[in-house]
Amino acid sequence: MSVPYRIAILDDEPVWIEAIIALLERSSEIEVVGTACSQTAAVLLAADAKPDLFLVDVNLGHAFQNGISATSAILTASPATDVIVLTAAENDQHVVDAISVGAIDFLQKSNCELLLPAILRHMHHEFSPNAVLARSYAELRRENIRKSLTDNEYELLEQLSENVPRSELTRKLRKSENTVKSQIRSILHKLGVTNATEAVRKLKNGGVLVPEDMEESKSSAARRRKKDF
Repeated sequence: MSVPYRIAILDDEPVWIEAIIALLERSSEIEVVGTACSQTAAVLLAADAKPDLFLVDVNLGHAFQNGISATSAILTASPATDVIVLTAAENDQHVVDAISVGAIDFLQKSNCELLLPAILRHMHHEFSPNAVLARSYAELRRENIRKSLTDNEYELLEQLSENVPRSELTRKLRKSENTVKSQIRSILHKLGVTNATEAVRKLKNGGVLVPEDMEESKSSAARRRKKDF
């Protein structure tokens, strides 16, 4: 017996989760390995189960979390997992943002009958123009950010993304503290963000400034306080 294709689902409406599970159960090749009703639960599920595919509802009804931020967080927790984003509404920006942060496809819930065939095509590695365009577009968005910065600014941003302490930046980059501060201000201006953390998130997510997970934000703050102490 072949290994089943493992799928997880994120949706804040239990009725939709039940409907999607019923749809997926039509295929003996698919196994639903877990469901989540929030971004935090989805990230834990992704890290633990490492599903082949995560189906993510774009509208989660949360002030700081949605399907866009959830997609980014899921892919951070399980980089090998693919994400297909689902929506009940037509919204061009949702499509752009979902693809930018790493989703491979975007389907409307009103066309549920198209979901299973789309998943089966992806599962069998059939050629998918949507997936090709999605990955190409996401890479293009990241490259455009790269081109908007000077080589020195991009090198500095990469160091920031690796959580290099500010106290070590001047030594590693062989630059004065004033030069580093000036370049950081330039990066923030070019990327339209207010701090280095937002700049790193925007680079990672192809120009989309997704909300930071509240629990992760608290943990990061605690780590910074401990480090500073």
